[in-house]
Amino acid sequence: MSDDADLPAVRASDADREAIVSRLQTAVGEGRIDLDEFTRRTDAAYSAVTTAELDRLVHDLPAPAEIVGNRLPAQVSEVFADVLLAGAQLPPSRVSSVFGDVRIDLRGLRTDHPAVDLRLTSVFGDIDVIVSEGVDAVLEGSTVFGNRKVQLAPVPRVPGTPRVTVHARNVFGNLRLRSLAPGEPASHWRAVLGRLEGGRGRGTTG
Repeated sequence: MSDDADLPAVRASDADREAIVSRLQTAVGEGRIDLDEFTRRTDAAYSAVTTAELDRLVHDLPAPAEIVGNRLPAQVSEVFADVLLAGAQLPPSRVSSVFGDVRIDLRGLRTDHPAVDLRLTSVFGDIDVIVSEGVDAVLEGSTVFGNRKVQLAPVPRVPGTPRVTVHARNVFGNLRLRSLAPGEPASHWRAVLGRLEGGRGRGTTG
């Protein structure tokens, strides 16, 4: 009588490896693992030969939701308030704010949609859209009395990621589309504090 040990191992596909890396990206974005752990597990995922090796890399992480690509309410509007959106769900297709910022962080997005279109408007506030490095993204829009910046990492597109198109209109505020690595703080001041804390940790004692 044979047992599971006698069964042949199932070889992992490229899609299997990318699915595990996506789960690791979500985990680091949620603070479940740190960047060092993320790097180690990602390297192991890309070198894994069997699905059993991949499963071991996420055995201590929550299972992904069964429904992929759910969208929040189609439109969100705020007055005298910021709109801050992040997570695995598709964001609203239309977001507007008056006297408030709009920030949409798509690094944790999990969707099988080939394209994500966002229509964003802000008056007296900034618009900031963040994607993962390797995501194809384009900014279509303008700002009046503000700066317009596209800051995407010059890296190859990651297979299976959606194309993100941002249609934005901004008055008296800055407009920015940028990419960040998983786990990298979206806030400039959080990043500065992180570097300062890292510098203190590397200090030597006499």
